[in-house]
Amino acid sequence: MRNAEKFLGACQPDHSLTRPSVVRLVVLILLICPARSFPQARRTEMQHGIQNVGLFAQLKARVAFGLTLAISGGALATAQAQSVGPGGSNVVTFKVESLRSSAPQHHPERGSVKLSQVPSLGTSRPSLPLNRHLSIFVSDVDTVSQIKFSEVMDKLVSQSGDPLLTKQLLFHQWWDSAGQRPGLGLGPHCDDDAAPVPASGVSTFTSLSMLNSFPYRCPRLEVNEASSDPFTNEADTNPAAYSAIAFSNRFDLVSPPGDCGEYRIVFARNSGKSDPLNRNLIIFEARVPNPKPAEGLNGCRPILEFWHGLSDETINAVERGKRLHDFYLEGLPASSVGPIVDVTHYALGTGQIRSNQFMLNDKDVRLPAPPFDWTLREFKTFLNNGTLTIIPDSVKTNPGNSLFAAGSTDIRIGALNQDIRAQMKELLGGAGPASGVDDVNSIGFGTSGQGVNSFESDEGQADLGDVLAAYAPGNKENPVIQANIAASLSLLRSPLTTLNVVSRLRTQTCAGCHQFSNNDHGLGGKAIWPDKSKGDSTHPAMPFTQQSEKTSDLQPAIVGGGKRYAISLTVECLLDFREAFMKKALGISPATSANHCPTQ
Repeated sequence: MRNAEKFLGACQPDHSLTRPSVVRLVVLILLICPARSFPQARRTEMQHGIQNVGLFAQLKARVAFGLTLAISGGALATAQAQSVGPGGSNVVTFKVESLRSSAPQHHPERGSVKLSQVPSLGTSRPSLPLNRHLSIFVSDVDTVSQIKFSEVMDKLVSQSGDPLLTKQLLFHQWWDSAGQRPGLGLGPHCDDDAAPVPASGVSTFTSLSMLNSFPYRCPRLEVNEASSDPFTNEADTNPAAYSAIAFSNRFDLVSPPGDCGEYRIVFARNSGKSDPLNRNLIIFEARVPNPKPAEGLNGCRPILEFWHGLSDETINAVERGKRLHDFYLEGLPASSVGPIVDVTHYALGTGQIRSNQFMLNDKDVRLPAPPFDWTLREFKTFLNNGTLTIIPDSVKTNPGNSLFAAGSTDIRIGALNQDIRAQMKELLGGAGPASGVDDVNSIGFGTSGQGVNSFESDEGQADLGDVLAAYAPGNKENPVIQANIAASLSLLRSPLTTLNVVSRLRTQTCAGCHQFSNNDHGLGGKAIWPDKSKGDSTHPAMPFTQQSEKTSDLQPAIVGGGKRYAISLTVECLLDFREAFMKKALGISPATSANHCPTQ
């Protein structure tokens, strides 16, 4: 540090702090050095020495984020086995990469606690029946409308420590990441790791960049949100605004003793209510710490009791929404539960913000004929250098398609094969309720690290998002992965085939669950993945999404005479396990639910 100070001091007499190479060094020092290394006055002097403020902001962003999306290996052997693949960058990004390599991994859809392991915590209202649509996945319009997108973004901004940050600026920085640099110069961009190809496709939004050595669409039309205003007018009739369409209780994702699971809010861009080709869904998925970890799962009981109490049908939809509004923005202060919406609950190692994107595909004259391309992405809140940014992150449990392709020489195939081998029992029906091969709720799979995951899960192109299509084009299986699966099946004496196993693995990826696994009869046993693309009388057809913001899809409200945002057949099926999990924790007998999943 003294050498750095000496170098900077030597630069000052001839004002050479404005030289780009020196500017980069100053920015790097300011970013990575602890505040105590320099008095505040010295840090301010160093910043002011960079006379082009715009250049400082841009370079600060580039140094901090320019290559943060290239996953590097960690100190552990497992992380090393999942290090940057061919073509990845060797540039060290000090803070983000060290956090990524050491952050705990949480499966976004499958918890670590099986149904048989759930203790009975009890409830103060044992005679209150649990209603899954009031206490687990809540979507009555009059209920969800009690919270605003602006309130959530304001809450995050208030926790940033940056007095100059606004919700509008944070929103713009977030969606600027879907475009190319320099953009706004406030954060990462889709071409930080590799230039999009072909170059001719940039103008039609059909080019691909690479992140973590996997394809990444760059740029995307959602970059237009970087100049949009969703806050000034939040009326349902404003297509640029976002409306809440669901509250989701994911107590089933609990990881005792450290946390109490995830609690989510789904927002949808209002344009999608009437325009099927102009949609953007955002889910804030907060992983909430256990307020009393010394008490284990019992420390989460106040949260569990809060959600159970919402099943009381004497509570009208608006009042239920007000209670949920306060829960998310204020927490349960009497039980030492802080606000659910908290920047630390969406950070590396905790929860996440996920998106399901399909914007402006019928509006932009630069595009080929629609439909264009659905994609699912993941983001993290990142506090650094006195401010908050929202940055792209790898999509968990979404191994890159190229790892499944025959002939691939990517060194990360070994890590993927180890994950498959180690989790074969879960793939065969040992997860969740652990009811065996015939139950789709009992299928489980997760990647052990971020290195094998792609940064988006593509629902539109099978060659980019369908792992089964990559593994067995024309039913010709990848011999390396096939041999590994076959050996595990033999050891377990399972009658399932290697294709059955990869089909099961596909259901656990975002693109599989949302699109490619629809009506999959190839899972083995009697299991069938729900066909949400067709729907039924109470679950409208839903290609790509698991919930619909469309006005034409609205269903009767659970309570009162209003309406409810519709859910997919797949969500209804998956709620079976979540309902049983919550009932067992509450001590409600029997800890079961009606079956809403198809079987052969």
